[in-house]
Amino acid sequence: MMENKIYRHRASQSGLLLTNGKDDLKLGASMITYLKKWYAEQKSGVRDEIDSKYFRKGNMCEAEAIDICAERFGLGILEKNIVHFNDEHFQGTPDVITDEFVIDTKCSWDYVTFLDAITSPINKDYEAQLQVYMHLTGIKKAKLVYVLLDTPGEANYGNDIFYSHMPINERFYSFDLEYDPAMIEKMQEKVNNCKIFLDEYDQRIKSLLG
Repeated sequence: MMENKIYRHRASQSGLLLTNGKDDLKLGASMITYLKKWYAEQKSGVRDEIDSKYFRKGNMCEAEAIDICAERFGLGILEKNIVHFNDEHFQGTPDVITDEFVIDTKCSWDYVTFLDAITSPINKDYEAQLQVYMHLTGIKKAKLVYVLLDTPGEANYGNDIFYSHMPINERFYSFDLEYDPAMIEKMQEKVNNCKIFLDEYDQRIKSLLG
């Protein structure tokens, strides 16, 4: 692997580790694309930041979502976690850490996406993300929280959209999770395969570019 660059898989991308490709390392096309992008970013020092109205709403509404979690769960005041965790396989920054559970908030874009989220089986990508957070923090329980909040105009091309006229119990839902060591072990094995791919990819790049 590149000198002084240790690959630790981002918790937010942990869903990629649950897929199985037909390649020798069982990584799959999406995982390989992600690894090549990671390699290019590390090599060049240039990171391509993702931006969309959905990301902007999530970022802008996160603090309010955390406050609502505190109220709904009877936890008094909750602070956003700023501690970044890592080990030899994973890295990530959970939204909120309490003594009993880790919380990750998802601010739904609209009422349709909110209802779709809560009436569907738990999103596997988010489940994997929270499993990694539990693994990194040592906390064995987690909550995946969906909240539907007003959409600021700054996140929606100048158009505000309001949902605050609806009762909060109609705009808040939580999935409860428990730590799954078998899932973590499966993802750890896949991260090891990612490191093998990156070693081989690095050697190939060096052989071509000198």
